[in-house]
Amino acid sequence: MIGVAVTGAGWKGLVGMGQGFSVNAAELQAGSGQVSGLQGRCEVIAGDAVDALAGMAGSAGHPALASALSGAAGQGAKAFLAMGAAYGHVSSSLSASATNYTRTDQGIAGQAGLIFRGLR
Repeated sequence: MIGVAVTGAGWKGLVGMGQGFSVNAAELQAGSGQVSGLQGRCEVIAGDAVDALAGMAGSAGHPALASALSGAAGQGAKAFLAMGAAYGHVSSSLSASATNYTRTDQGIAGQAGLIFRGLR
């Protein structure tokens, strides 16, 4: 582990620094697409489940059961909408991260080019 001396209120001595890691922006972008695919499948399953519950409620023939099934269909729709929003958030976050890493890599490469050009 690499350490660095830090001074100031509340800091005592060396603070451990991570070893670092590599990030592949293309993999992040691919992951975004995979999560979007999961979101699409979730929406299809949600629609089928809610339709099935609503259909059972319509054919139940018992008012209390029909009411319970309708309530379950409504709650199911809300839950699947929330899950779909979560999938959408994760997908867009992965895509934004991929963009940020790509921009950072390009910026570092550009700065390195300027540094090495000055050494010639």
